[in-house]
Amino acid sequence: MPLNASRRDFLAASSAALAALCLATDVEKVRASLRHAAHAARSPTPADWEAFTPEQAADVEAIASQIFPTDETPGAKEAHVVNFIDHGLATWAAPQREVLIKGLDELNRRGKKRFKGTPRFASLTSDQQNALLKEREKTPFFTQMRLLTLVGMFSLPSYGGNTDRVGWQLIGFDDRFVWQPPFGDYDAEAARTGG
Repeated sequence: MPLNASRRDFLAASSAALAALCLATDVEKVRASLRHAAHAARSPTPADWEAFTPEQAADVEAIASQIFPTDETPGAKEAHVVNFIDHGLATWAAPQREVLIKGLDELNRRGKKRFKGTPRFASLTSDQQNALLKEREKTPFFTQMRLLTLVGMFSLPSYGGNTDRVGWQLIGFDDRFVWQPPFGDYDAEAARTGG
């Protein structure tokens, strides 16, 4: 999916991958990551990184912010996706950490080569970041970053991801606690006949 596609197109294309990730992952470990992200988001001091160095965290936040940029609505930065990813890579997604760090190192090598004098991905301009990510969007690294960003963006806010429900606002999700039938067209007939 090109980085300049609409958010709605991106979400539609990514929903199956997100569902597969959620089904293959221990839900309690994901919830722990979300709670950690919520705690880190409320902390008055910068996060104590568990899996990242501060420089890697800045790069991951910049990548997530390219995947879900801040525009007329908040994006990955405001949702504190980097905190969720950091804790996830230290716990339930620990086997993915090495691949992500190698991909991040490769991205930084490419950035230094292409944009002389730039120390890290996070210090590039938005256009330069976008250009580098477009080159990498078919790689396992970018796929991994996209999935982790999605989980951090659309998780239940009470677990720490999706801070202030910014992900839900993007897709127009109404988070009522109780839903009354009929829920939609798929069950309209059952609602009319009483079951």
